[in-house]
Amino acid sequence: MRLSPALILLPLLLLAPGAAEARLPPLAGQPPVASPPYRESWRYTCDVEQRLAGGTVTLTRLFTDDGQLDGGDFMRWTAAGHDPQKTQRPLEVELSYIWDPARQPAIDDRAIELKLRVGIDADLPEVALLHIKRPFPVQPHGIIGSTALSTQIFPYGAHDMTNGHGELPLGDLLAYAQGYDRLDWALIRPSERLGGDRELARGTLDVTALRQAVAALPALRSALAAKTPDPKAGCERVLWPATPDY
Repeated sequence: MRLSPALILLPLLLLAPGAAEARLPPLAGQPPVASPPYRESWRYTCDVEQRLAGGTVTLTRLFTDDGQLDGGDFMRWTAAGHDPQKTQRPLEVELSYIWDPARQPAIDDRAIELKLRVGIDADLPEVALLHIKRPFPVQPHGIIGSTALSTQIFPYGAHDMTNGHGELPLGDLLAYAQGYDRLDWALIRPSERLGGDRELARGTLDVTALRQAVAALPALRSALAAKTPDPKAGCERVLWPATPDY
């Protein structure tokens, strides 16, 4: 009996790593299961770091394997006590910024992203609101209310509804927080037809630590520039993902 070419080819596809997932069509009604291959290439990474009372600021400049500048620099600030293996609940904040050193000598606070990660013990709504609240004092009556700077918080997905994320321009927050070192925040489930707003979590945001991170950037950028004239001599050669998560 002579086998058809299709029956001969099928076992070979199943033996090739990832080939069956990449080439065989999905079952009816199911989405494709193949994902883009993970790619890495050699880079030189140059880093400078400063530990502050409220967190750690790191600046990184990348070079290609032949020593050429590879895109822009990027900055990351993480709060003191940050553990990448364990999300801080109910709110974890981080600063992220990417710029072209040749064309952006000044630092725009509004271009710095304040990343907000929340986690609670119940499911988040499809869209929650994070209110950063500034008290409204009136003399001689004391605090009689507050205003709020708000941003949207979205759950990570149907697979993880108890954790969510949002973003806020750091410059907007610092302008709003002028005159305050700390501000209260509240995570809110917006009102529905049959009920009012519901508070899901609350806490305090350390604004002083965020100001310190911004103030440290000029000196760190000067230190990075002094370190990178010869990246092959002064920087570390590493495997770098093709699409890094900043």
